[in-house]
Amino acid sequence: MGLLESYSWPGNIREMQNVIERSVIVYERDPFTVDPNWLSVETVSAPQPNVPLARKSAAEEKAAIETVLAATGGRVSGPSGAAAQLGMPASTLESRIRSLKINKFRFKKI
Repeated sequence: MGLLESYSWPGNIREMQNVIERSVIVYERDPFTVDPNWLSVETVSAPQPNVPLARKSAAEEKAAIETVLAATGGRVSGPSGAAAQLGMPASTLESRIRSLKINKFRFKKI
């Protein structure tokens, strides 16, 4: 239980549901156990912003988003995506990217 409680669940309820279902299927013994290898490894390749994006000017917000997009190779969603690193839902980040006219595809690694 300590492992489940201490994990941040970047995939939200779906990730938790999958881990619990897998544990119930694989382990047929008491007590309930979860293999730590099933939990995704969280990576942070860009620093968390000190000031929430909502309090930054449009130019500062655009620069912060572009910095994180560059660090994530243009990935917006997922545990290692820019949204997770900025601490916001992927849909919100997508909206901000559109409104700030950021070309997220220029950050894609080929």
